[in-house]
Amino acid sequence: MPKHAIRTMPKQARAKETYERILAASQELLAESGIEGFNSNAIVERAGMTPPALYRWFPNKHAILEELGTRLMDAQNDVASEYLESFGRDGMPLPDTVRAILDDTLDVTLEFVGGHAMMVCLRAMPALGHIRLESHDAVAAALSDRIQRLGLEQASELLMARCRLVVELGYAAIEMLLETGLERRRLVLDSAAMACVAALDIT
Repeated sequence: MPKHAIRTMPKQARAKETYERILAASQELLAESGIEGFNSNAIVERAGMTPPALYRWFPNKHAILEELGTRLMDAQNDVASEYLESFGRDGMPLPDTVRAILDDTLDVTLEFVGGHAMMVCLRAMPALGHIRLESHDAVAAALSDRIQRLGLEQASELLMARCRLVVELGYAAIEMLLETGLERRRLVLDSAAMACVAALDIT
């Protein structure tokens, strides 16, 4: 279990509502002021509850960030999984598939309240780094598996290394766009997709 994992998961409807209210308030704070203004007192005030209600589900702010980071990475992974599952069956060329994954992953991140701030936390806070790394490992493994199932290349350490590099290239492009206010979005994503396809070297 992660160091900052929550103690228990809510089962009752009212408890689930409280749990989600804490997370929603936390996302709003992250979106407004980043990690600098993110603390338990601010979360309690924003959520309109007492400290004991917060600590019932989250022992500290890191546990909240752990949950939010996991949710964001899961949402990003779902995008890649959907496209990879259809790749090779829908007739979409690899460059277009990679480009669509990057585009939709960026949109999912923008739609996630506090998504940019959460990505900063995942990069800057050592205790949260495992969430990003495990997410990237999972996407790289899925990409490698799909390539093998399509008969484009055999399993190898080199293939896995290339897939992992592709994931990092795409993620870096998304981080860059978030940090620059989506400046030259189309150009950046087109270039990132080209770099990813070149790194895969399977076409």
